[in-house]
Amino acid sequence: MEGVSLHLLMEVFKTFGFAGLVMMVWWVDSKNIRKILESYKEDVAEIRRMYENNVELVKDYRGLARDLKEVVIMNTQAVTHLADDIEKNQFCPMVRLEKQAKGVMHD
Repeated sequence: MEGVSLHLLMEVFKTFGFAGLVMMVWWVDSKNIRKILESYKEDVAEIRRMYENNVELVKDYRGLARDLKEVVIMNTQAVTHLADDIEKNQFCPMVRLEKQAKGVMHD
C-alpha cells in the first residue's frame, strides 16, 4: 500500500466502514499483484528468449563439429597416405635402386 496515506484510509473508514476499508486494501493489493505478475511475465519471457538463443547456439556448434569432423577425417587420410608413401619410399631414387638391387620392390 505504497500510494495510500493514513488520512485516506481514515476517510474511507468513516465513509464506508470496515467493509469499505477492506475493499480498498484489497483493491490496492490487487494492483500491486498485477504489477508483480507483469514483471514476472517479462522475466519468464526473457528466460524463454535465453533458452531459444541457447538452442540456436547448440545448432551452430553442431554444424561446426560436423565440419571439424570432416577436416579430421581428411587429415587422417592424408597422414595415412603420407605414412604409406614413406614406408614404400618410391620417390627417392637411391632407396628405389637399393630395393631393386635387393629384390624388395613392392608395387
